[in-house]
Amino acid sequence: MKSPFPSIFFSVFLVLFVLPYENQAAIAQQNPEYLAVSPISVKYNHLEISRLEVNSSNEPPSSKENVSYTDLTAVEERMAKNLNSHWAWPEYTLDMIDSYSPFLFRTKKSQSLEEVRVVLQVDARGRISGFEVLSEVDKGLKERLDYMIRKMPDCKPVPGYQEYGPAAFELIINK
Repeated sequence: MKSPFPSIFFSVFLVLFVLPYENQAAIAQQNPEYLAVSPISVKYNHLEISRLEVNSSNEPPSSKENVSYTDLTAVEERMAKNLNSHWAWPEYTLDMIDSYSPFLFRTKKSQSLEEVRVVLQVDARGRISGFEVLSEVDKGLKERLDYMIRKMPDCKPVPGYQEYGPAAFELIINK
């Protein structure tokens, strides 16, 4: 009796090397949309987020004993790695921000904009401590951005770092 191992091995080999392989990004668990990543930024639907280098900060970094760790999902780990950050945004954050897009661009003035650029400052505890709008926006859009940013969750610390200092992220929201 002949062993089925060679035919199974050949079948698996054929499937792996004949079918096209695409290096697709991780899929968010709550949304079937793909999370496109590059070494400096993370793209999701109408959003792009990238980490900015913080030149100087008056706030001392938190030590690893002063932060509370929670388990990170695979998507959160990949996002933190691609942003080269010691802070990870919760997985649903980008989906939440994307859902606010109609709310942000609802007025006639804001509908004329193609994108809004915002710098988010994260403190040494992972909380958003402030933001700066880089685009020319009206008062209403700035207030709607403020509302959305207040609803955003805190960042999670990525295990493996000795200190967790402040960070800045640029968020680009496209219409």
